[in-house]
Amino acid sequence: MEHFVYAAVILILGISALFFWGNEHRARKRAHENARTLAQERDAIEIEERRMFGFLHGLGEVLQEDNSPGNMHRYVVNGVAEVIGADAGILYLLDADTDKLVPVAQTPKLAPVLPLPSEILAQEDEKRRERDYKNYVRLSPIPMKGSLVGETLASEEPIHLVRISDHADFSTNENPFQEGAGYLGAALVYGKKRVGVLIMIKSNEGVFSTNDREVFTSVSEQSSFALGSAIIHSEVTEKRRLEQELMQASEIQRVLLPRNSPELSDYEIFADYKAARILSGDYYDYLKVDDDRYGIAIGDVCGKGVAASLIMAMCRANLRGRTFENLSPASVLHEVNRMIFPDIKEDLFVSLLYLILERGSNEVTLARAGHEPPILYRKATGTLELIEPPGLAAGIDEGPVFKRSVKDHRFQMESGDILLLYTDGIIESENRKGDEFGIERLSQAVETYSKSSSEDLVNSITREITEFSNGMPQTDDITLIAIEKR
Repeated sequence: MEHFVYAAVILILGISALFFWGNEHRARKRAHENARTLAQERDAIEIEERRMFGFLHGLGEVLQEDNSPGNMHRYVVNGVAEVIGADAGILYLLDADTDKLVPVAQTPKLAPVLPLPSEILAQEDEKRRERDYKNYVRLSPIPMKGSLVGETLASEEPIHLVRISDHADFSTNENPFQEGAGYLGAALVYGKKRVGVLIMIKSNEGVFSTNDREVFTSVSEQSSFALGSAIIHSEVTEKRRLEQELMQASEIQRVLLPRNSPELSDYEIFADYKAARILSGDYYDYLKVDDDRYGIAIGDVCGKGVAASLIMAMCRANLRGRTFENLSPASVLHEVNRMIFPDIKEDLFVSLLYLILERGSNEVTLARAGHEPPILYRKATGTLELIEPPGLAAGIDEGPVFKRSVKDHRFQMESGDILLLYTDGIIESENRKGDEFGIERLSQAVETYSKSSSEDLVNSITREITEFSNGMPQTDDITLIAIEKR
C-alpha cells in the first residue's frame, strides 16, 4: 500500500513539474515573441525616422540650392510619399486670384482624388483611361468649397480615410481607380495663411498606420514652411525682376523726352518733368516741322503706370510721324486720334496740346484736345490770359466729333510775353489740408516770376508747388513748359 502512495506522490510531482515547466516555456516563448515584435516595430520606426530625417535634410538642401517652385513642389510630393510609404501623392496650391486649388505636382502614379468623368470611364482601353484620368486630375483646379480637397484645406487636422470611395464626393460616382485606396491629406499653413493641400494615397487595401499619420503631420508642417519660404522667395525675385524692368522702361521713357530746347532764335524755352511713379503718363516733345518752324507737344494720359506710359508712347510715335511739314496742329491731332482710338480702352483717354512756333513771326498756331488751357502773360499790359479753344480729348471719339471740336487757334506773342504749358498734376497738387494748388495760384506764380528767364520761372513754380505740398506724396505726374518770346 505504501508503494502505491509513493508512486502516486511521485506521479503528482512529475505532472506538477511538467506543468510548471510548460508554463515557463510558454512564458519564455511569449516574451521572446514580444521582444521580436517590439524589435520589429522599433526597426520600422527607426527606418521611418531615417526616411523623415533624410527628407528634411533634402528639403533643406533644396531650399539652399534650387528653391524654384517647380523643383520644390516635386520634391515635397515624392519625398513625403517615400517617407510614409504612400503609393501616390498630389500637391495643390491656393490661387488667391481665383480662390481655387491648383494642382502643381503629383507623383508618377495616379492620385485619384477627383470624381471620374463619365466620358473617361466609358473608354475601353484601360491604359488610355488611366492616362486621361491622370491628366484630368493634373489639369483641374478645384473650388475651395464642395470637394474633399477643399474640405481638407479648411480642416484644422489632417483628414484620414481608410477608403476614399466612402466619402460623399464619390458616393454616386463609379471610379475603379479608387477601389481599396486610402486617403491622407493635410492643409499646408504658413504664417497662419492656408497656402495649399498635400494629399497621399495608399492603394490595394493599404492602411496608413498611426505612426504613418504622425509622421505625415510632421513632414506636412515642415513642407508648409518650405513651400511658404519658396513662395515668398519667388515673389521677391519676381518683384525685383519687375522693378528692374520698370526702371529700364523708365530710363527709356526719359531718353525719349527731348534733351535740348528747339533752335529758334525768337523764343526761349525750358521744360521740367517729374513722374509720380517709375513710369509716367505725361509727355512732352519738340518736333521739327521745317527749317523755320518747330512744334511743341504736351500730353497727359488719364491714368498712371505701365498702361499710361504705353499709350503715351503710342501718341509720341504717331505725333512724330505726322508733324513734318504739316502746318496745321489740328490736322496732326486728328490723325493721332484716328490711329490710337482702336487701341484705347473705354475708360482711358489722352489730353493733348500741340502748337507751332515760327522763326521771324509773332503768330502761334495751337490745337487743344481736352488739355489744360495754357496761361499767356502779356508783358505790355501785365495781364494774364487763358488760351482755351474747345477740344475733345483723344481716344473718346473715333473721328467725326473729335474733328469738329479740335480746330486750329491762332494768336500773337510779342517780345517779353510768356506762354506756360502744364499738365493737371500741377494744379491738382494738394497740401496737408487737402487744398489744391489750383489755377489761381499757378497764374499768380506766373505773374510773380514773369521777369525771370523761362528756366527760372519753371524752377520757381516747381519750388512753390513743393513748399505748398509740404512733404505730401506726389500723386500725379508733373510737366511744365515755359515759352518766352524774345
